[in-house]
Amino acid sequence: MSACSHADPAYTGVSIEALNYLPYNLTRFAISDQFGNTVRGGGDLEPGAGEGSIACCYSLKGTNFKVRWAYYDADDWRPGEQVKKQWAEAGVSLPPTKMPDSIGSRILEIHFYPDHHVELALPGEMLGSTRLPIVDASRGLMKRYESQLGRKYQDNDAQLHRRISRAVAEAWLKYRFTDLSDLEQYAYYALLVNPRFDAHPDMQQIIQSSKAKPGAFAKAVAALPPAVAKALAHDRFGAVAVPSISAGLLPSSRVENGQAPS
Repeated sequence: MSACSHADPAYTGVSIEALNYLPYNLTRFAISDQFGNTVRGGGDLEPGAGEGSIACCYSLKGTNFKVRWAYYDADDWRPGEQVKKQWAEAGVSLPPTKMPDSIGSRILEIHFYPDHHVELALPGEMLGSTRLPIVDASRGLMKRYESQLGRKYQDNDAQLHRRISRAVAEAWLKYRFTDLSDLEQYAYYALLVNPRFDAHPDMQQIIQSSKAKPGAFAKAVAALPPAVAKALAHDRFGAVAVPSISAGLLPSSRVENGQAPS
């Protein structure tokens, strides 16, 4: 069934669950070991998707693996055009792990992060395994700010989800936010207040003081001084430096009417 000793661990009857935190659609992936085994998966996972979707049954061996995946920007596509896929790959390791006796519990999670690093977890879970709550953040913003978002962007639901997912990925890439309330507040300010809000010195101070404190950013901005809120709304403030994001990790920004920029 499985082996876990001083020799290379072997895993059989494994189900694969891919969790997509990229601000892109994930179309296919493959995980290969050093012994010639390859597991392939796919579909069309939008940002935040993958939890609860598994494919069975595969075999892998060892502790070091290579993951390769294809992804694309769904907003950079028009009917009749071919999808413009991009490819990435990353090495990842998994310590020797004792396999559950139940085949149904042998779930290998593959977490695809916005910075193109990958993490594995075994045994995984069918539900409750998401580490970056993109879908919940998207639903929360759509529910609370539906009219404001609709007036500003005129997106359909899928477009708006991708727009929010991009803001969530930006929050993670810049500041490693993972708390739902922090992500919601970051996306709200980025999309409805000022896209460079984090360059305001007071905002940057709040962000830096909130690091490694889940929920602290959301709590702090809820009590933002009126003068700061006004400066952000009018885009009148002296900007400070903010972390940069490597080219290609985020899709190109779209203008406010939901169309691709020229």
